[in-house]
Amino acid sequence: MKTKYLILFFGLLLFQSCIVKSLNPFYTEDVIQFSEDFAGEWKDNNNDSWKIVPTKEEYKRLKKKGGQLSIKDKTFFETYKNSYLVEYSDNTKTSHFIATPFKINNQYFLDFIPYSNDGRGVNSLLQIHNVYAHSLVKLDVLNSEKISIKWFDEKRLKKLFDERKIKIKHEKIGIMKEDILLTASSKELLQFLKKYMASDVAKKWETETKFTLKKS
Repeated sequence: MKTKYLILFFGLLLFQSCIVKSLNPFYTEDVIQFSEDFAGEWKDNNNDSWKIVPTKEEYKRLKKKGGQLSIKDKTFFETYKNSYLVEYSDNTKTSHFIATPFKINNQYFLDFIPYSNDGRGVNSLLQIHNVYAHSLVKLDVLNSEKISIKWFDEKRLKKLFDERKIKIKHEKIGIMKEDILLTASSKELLQFLKKYMASDVAKKWETETKFTLKKS
């Protein structure tokens, strides 16, 4: 188990479109709620592969093998005991993420953060300049064999800022300062998310970054 997190810029790994990124998790400990629905092996609408394993199952597997876990490994598994390990593979690369499920009212969300990739296409000099970030995913179970995952689109957030409908701590980043990085605390992010869910914002979950996953 590799526990030294590679510092990666999330957009370079997986998506070309803009997603909302945050320095802090979108959840607090009290709203974490594990569900088996996300676990399994899936194919998405691009025929890419997603292997999703509950962290606690990976911990049991490693313990059963009899290997000695390092202090870092033990800390990792304790921190993310109610999360998933996500392996995403397309035709060119494999990337790994931690996804933590949480629930607000009756809606499930996932907090995604990268921790590794296969190293191809990303050299070490680029890696040390990049910062890992959290992203927010809306999770919907369509049926026993199909789920929908939608990333919170940055266009929705920019529109709210432009219309001065929200105030939340953030910085503008990137070469042209065109991207938004939320810097609010997890508690503040959760409060924002609850208000956003209750709002009458049109097309609030419309996004270019979405996948329908079908059981392999």
